[in-house]
Amino acid sequence: MTDYHRTTRECTLDQLRPELARAIRDYAQQQHWDNLEADVLMCCETTAEKISTNRLDTFLNSDVDPITYLALIATPQRLIWAHSGTRTRVGAASAQYKEMRLKIFQPKHTQDFAVDVYAHMDATREIAGGRMMLDSGPAAQKFCETVIRATDTLYPPEVKKPRRKWFGR
Repeated sequence: MTDYHRTTRECTLDQLRPELARAIRDYAQQQHWDNLEADVLMCCETTAEKISTNRLDTFLNSDVDPITYLALIATPQRLIWAHSGTRTRVGAASAQYKEMRLKIFQPKHTQDFAVDVYAHMDATREIAGGRMMLDSGPAAQKFCETVIRATDTLYPPEVKKPRRKWFGR
């Protein structure tokens, strides 16, 4: 089983790793977003380092990046992310909150935060899903709370329906 050591830090768009910031800015330009930096509610970056637990794991997962980087940006309307690794190329994507199923939780096997996204991706016809992992520190917790607050307006609390009366009582 492969395990990861994750470190999440709060930052600005300018403080992201250069390749992640460039990918997000290029993506924003393609999407014709003029004021991305003004819309940012919070930005964080997670570095995940692969920790092999045994030789078999090292052999079977030799093609997996030993270090990966993830940038997450919360805006009032959408979630934006970019990723890179030591062997993989940089990529960026986004989805509007109203076009996604979003679940933020702490899996049973770790204290880290998981952000599960299943969404219609911006500017594509694709629906995709995946899990993005953050550490368990205060920056990750603050980011998750920011996304929850941004999406709270989309899902108002359920109105309690009056109990149905049987036989007119």
